[in-house]
Amino acid sequence: MSDCKPKCIPCDPGICKTIDCESCVLDHPKPYRRILGSLIYIMTATGPNLCFVVTKLLQYMSKPTVNHLGLAKHVLRYVKGTLNYGLKFGKLEAGLKLTGYCDSDCGSAEDHRSITGYCFKMSTHGPLISWKCKKQRVVALSTCEAQYIAISHAVQECNFLAHLYADVTGYQRHYNAVCR
Repeated sequence: MSDCKPKCIPCDPGICKTIDCESCVLDHPKPYRRILGSLIYIMTATGPNLCFVVTKLLQYMSKPTVNHLGLAKHVLRYVKGTLNYGLKFGKLEAGLKLTGYCDSDCGSAEDHRSITGYCFKMSTHGPLISWKCKKQRVVALSTCEAQYIAISHAVQECNFLAHLYADVTGYQRHYNAVCR
């Protein structure tokens, strides 16, 4: 894949439809698992933008298909195109402000469980400091319920980050949550 043509997005926007397409099960799933192991490392270290697609591909570790391998290779092509991107940590001119975003899809997986995603940053133009993309433990009966579950996970992380900030700086502050 070192000479592959780079991609500009991590996955096809219609991945939920294309991931479940009929294709042959791989005879040797080891290369697929190695690719995903590498992608997990990249995602955890510096690639929060890979979180959704890697989480989707991880659901098929036991019986990956040719289609899944193709999607994993698409992600590698995206990584190839973003090798020179990075997270920049520098001195802030303005003060710190914890900002978070969360969302969920409603039951797009085979088992009808929704996927929750959230991310947090400490400044307007700063990098993400915390992110997660995870399948919900329960089956949400509506889009609204899936959103409430996503918000509750994001609020738990927000509380943790606020307490961590207070412990590190010694500065206690009241936080106001704004949901949009």
